[in-house]
Amino acid sequence: MRHAMRAGTGSLTKHGKILVAQSMYGKGTSFIGASILLRERGGYEYVALHLLCQGIEIVLKSFLLFHSYDTYKPLLRQLSHDLEKIADTVLTAFKLKPLPASVRTELRTLNSLYAKHLLRYGSFYDVLVDPSTIPSERVCKRILAAIRLAQRRIKTTAPSNTALNLPGATAPAG
Repeated sequence: MRHAMRAGTGSLTKHGKILVAQSMYGKGTSFIGASILLRERGGYEYVALHLLCQGIEIVLKSFLLFHSYDTYKPLLRQLSHDLEKIADTVLTAFKLKPLPASVRTELRTLNSLYAKHLLRYGSFYDVLVDPSTIPSERVCKRILAAIRLAQRRIKTTAPSNTALNLPGATAPAG
């Protein structure tokens, strides 16, 4: 049996909004976990990088939804798949310090490749660039630290509260 759903024009309850944010968070962390597992098992590095970027995008967007669903849900399409823009929006929303230059540089490189689908589809780029030379360690460490912090906060957030407050949340520099 085929399952087809159409988005309605109704609105979500507070609990529904939390469920959507939790779903995005779960998907994003799973993409990141798959990236790490693929790397540990000697998988294709371009795919691992793509999964990492996709996970970062979705996790950061989930943070925005937890923080203020009604404010950020309409902006998600505008943020598109731009990792830098999404990260900057999260930093601003949570009043966090800017990313260190080394992390920003890695994110910019990953964002450029991710936005052009060079990590996802085969191209001449694959022949020219060894994917193991594309830096991602600092960004990966930073997102994992943010996930650990968020996980503690999500566990303590009451179901009726859609806010995910991460005061002073700074991950160790990578």
